[in-house]
Amino acid sequence: MNYLMHPADLVFGAKAYIDGFNHVVETEDIQQKDLLDIAMHVVSEWSSDWPEDQGFGSSDRTYMIKDFIDTILWSQTRDKYKTVFNSGLRVVNNK
Repeated sequence: MNYLMHPADLVFGAKAYIDGFNHVVETEDIQQKDLLDIAMHVVSEWSSDWPEDQGFGSSDRTYMIKDFIDTILWSQTRDKYKTVFNSGLRVVNNK
């Protein structure tokens, strides 16, 4: 299967560019293996559903990262956190 992006790049993008994500990973002790497993699932799902004739741009990448993070927040923290767009995508406490 041709992926829209490599699963490891999805994890790296979330860790490198999304405010609050590293805090959640560290605070909730989320393992790298779990991050990669979820990234593989998200990338596979997006890649299989994506029309061949449609490009994949930076905003699409941002929404894939959001989907990845939302999946982690639900499965690993039971929604203690949420993603928001506030001058960029970030992770905040779900209060």
